[in-house]
Amino acid sequence: MMQNIPLSTEAMVRLATAADNEQIAAIWNYEVQWTTATFDTELRTPEQQEAWLAAHSDAYPALVIVAGRKVLAYGALSPYRAKPAYSTTVEDAVYVKVGHRGKRLGHVLVGSLLELARERAYHTIMARITGGNVASMRLHERHGFHLVGVEREVGCKFARWQDVVLMQCMLNTAEPPASNT
Repeated sequence: MMQNIPLSTEAMVRLATAADNEQIAAIWNYEVQWTTATFDTELRTPEQQEAWLAAHSDAYPALVIVAGRKVLAYGALSPYRAKPAYSTTVEDAVYVKVGHRGKRLGHVLVGSLLELARERAYHTIMARITGGNVASMRLHERHGFHLVGVEREVGCKFARWQDVVLMQCMLNTAEPPASNT
């Protein structure tokens, strides 16, 4: 199990708690309103934020980087798809608060999420990144993700068609689990 990891004398990465919900939602809602980092177009309510965190249990953890009581960034693992055959694949998401970007917080989160995915014996982790988000693509490349495809014009936000870049990191080469069929 991942322990609280100090980043500096001021910041540390840890599992997200209900006390972080308001600040996580604020980071998310900024992205909804002002960027294409998410294709959501409606702000997350407090109730939706609570449900989001509840869905990020031990199997799909959510992390925060905090300095004191301030959430500077967060990231999470989520199921890649609902069908049972995808159960060993997860998707990551990482968001860094405006004003704290470029300080390697995303690097720490992606590394920590990869560690947690390996601990949970996931086989592969996917990253779905809005086309043009070069910083996120480079961040993932540094952690061993490789481009596996581009979904062309699959979203429309801010009156522009948006591509999604699909990147993948293989976590282990173990034999597949026994079939359920």
